[in-house]
Amino acid sequence: MAKVKSKKQVIEDDEVDAPEPAPEPVAPAAAPARRADDGMVLDLEGLGGEVASALVVNGLRAYLSVVNRGVSAVATNRAHTAFVPVRIESCDGGLDVKRDEAKALVDGQGVLAFLVGPDDDRQRYYLPVSEYLEMAEDRGDTGLRLDVTAHARWLEKYEGHAGVKRAFARLLG
Repeated sequence: MAKVKSKKQVIEDDEVDAPEPAPEPVAPAAAPARRADDGMVLDLEGLGGEVASALVVNGLRAYLSVVNRGVSAVATNRAHTAFVPVRIESCDGGLDVKRDEAKALVDGQGVLAFLVGPDDDRQRYYLPVSEYLEMAEDRGDTGLRLDVTAHARWLEKYEGHAGVKRAFARLLG
């Protein structure tokens, strides 16, 4: 039997010195798109974010609504097994809300969050809607109003973090 020699592979000089293919250029990261029209942003004043922050700090979860009528936010316990609708209102001097908007929250045992005064010196009240309806004055076509100065002593328990804990007690357990 004849011996067969296998040929050794010959490497050409061109193959050894050939440069590696250049990596494809990476496009620079695009700048974040700026929203030109804020017509679709429902929380332009940032009130929902302010209330949501207070709820989260006090041990709740908060979800802002995507509708501009009725409920402004939904508060829930950490397990997401109980929910409370929240209506947020910004006002001066009195806690004003339209009658229909307040009554719509009764079945869900909702809470009215009132932000009173300028940003740097704002008071925050978190009132169960059922208690608000008992105390508020019916002003006919203009809706309901609870005067802050006339009810200052009663409102103390619903102000700030203490108000969140009282109004959302059933969620906090």
